Amino acid sequence: MSKASMNKKTQNAPSDPSNVLGAAAAVWDDLRERLARIEARIHDGVPREKLAERADAYINTLFSLFPYVTAPLNGVVLEIGSGVGYIMEALTRALIARATPPASILGLDISHTMIERAKERLGARAPYRFLPYDGIDVPMPEASCDLILSVATLSFIPKPFAYNLLFEVKRVLKPGGFAVLQFLSFRHLPEQETHTPWREEIRRQITGEKAHWHHFYAREELEMVLRTGTGFPYVDIRELGGGYWACVHLAPAPLPIDFDPEGYLSLNEDVRAAGVDPAQHWQEYGYREGRRWR
Repeated sequence: MSKASMNKKTQNAPSDPSNVLGAAAAVWDDLRERLARIEARIHDGVPREKLAERADAYINTLFSLFPYVTAPLNGVVLEIGSGVGYIMEALTRALIARATPPASILGLDISHTMIERAKERLGARAPYRFLPYDGIDVPMPEASCDLILSVATLSFIPKPFAYNLLFEVKRVLKPGGFAVLQFLSFRHLPEQETHTPWREEIRRQITGEKAHWHHFYAREELEMVLRTGTGFPYVDIRELGGGYWACVHLAPAPLPIDFDPEGYLSLNEDVRAAGVDPAQHWQEYGYREGRRWR
């Protein structure tokens, strides 16, 4: 390839790594874009009247996959990549139904446009607030969040910045809190190929084109990054469709109020045979395996 051809191919590329995140985020941030257009564009073509139902489905998935996840009454909840606020509303509805309404639910977004349109939708209603994000540092104190959620966001962030965000999640998560994070799997690639061929995807990212970028993950990668790289002692990864849902936390899962040690041993003979304390076993392993005590 000639030098002239090489220059032509790279003339639109970000000039330094610090510009990569800005290039990836540019597609989300156009203050001229109206709410109706955003709703039509970023929600995979789901009709506007179905967006609340779609958000409820995401939250139902969260609690179905990780039924042990809790948030305290009047807790602090953070959504990473809050968009125009539908999932924030759905999570609030779910927590109210569980008799644990949050004191505040914070929407973190790198896009000023998304924050402005979310405010347009939700007004000044409690418990919603929004935080602009520079892509590096989450503007919250250490150990300040009871529950952190990110759906359909992390796979659109260039991986070094996504990995850095995991450090920030660990920093702001309270010792007894939970974070639930969704990622695209490489198994999604064949479907993605029907929309944006892999070669085109890579070209967009290399040249910094203003487009919807995608980054895929493998299960082993997530296990190593979350547990060894980031330092979460408790990592629970579930595969669903073309993606992974990961629940991470810093302390053992809280023992259910109605936990019956003898019932647990009766239903789990391998635990009895191993001579392991049933409560400890459930908190270390059983909760992830869906083991029961009645």
